[in-house]
Amino acid sequence: MKLLNFFFPAALIAFGDSFSVTRHRRKPTTSSSLTALPLERRTALATVASVGSVLMIPTVSFAADEYVPQLKDMQQIYFLGESLDRLTAKVKDPDQLEAALSGVKQFNKQPNFYTGYAKNFVMKSVKKGSDSDPRVGYIRQASTLISSLESVLSGGDALMNEKSTTEEAVKRIQKAQSLIGRFLAESGVQDEKLAAFVAAHK
Repeated sequence: MKLLNFFFPAALIAFGDSFSVTRHRRKPTTSSSLTALPLERRTALATVASVGSVLMIPTVSFAADEYVPQLKDMQQIYFLGESLDRLTAKVKDPDQLEAALSGVKQFNKQPNFYTGYAKNFVMKSVKKGSDSDPRVGYIRQASTLISSLESVLSGGDALMNEKSTTEEAVKRIQKAQSLIGRFLAESGVQDEKLAAFVAAHK
């Protein structure tokens, strides 16, 4: 115990000396080490603290940074756009108008399917805010236009005759295809079929 009693006071003195300033008989000035040293100590501590904070921040590496857009991950959107060409042909043919309406009703059983599909694709490269990504918005708008065809083709607007009904339906289909084309163009996937679709539906 005597050894310990000797060690601790000696250690405290040693630590105290390391942060003390040798006294001088001269009157200290404002630039003396008596005032400068505490400032240096505070600066040093602040610097160490800031460096420590930087070192403690984890570096996060998202898989999104490594993802390369693939056709297989978004080809259903392309197939939807292509199928609208066939729907247009049916809408223009009075004998196939019922078949066109039946197809739209089938689509409306799951009207949000393609929006969710597009979001899942976008999430592979955008981890946050994928729901508000413009590409998801394109497919959401396109799906809304396709869904609205049920009302048009079933005669929901009493002021529209057969000709105006066909024209309005074709107009909405073309707008939907244009939106799908924008999605494909901004998907990051390089493919000749996609490029041809985009060029044909601007």
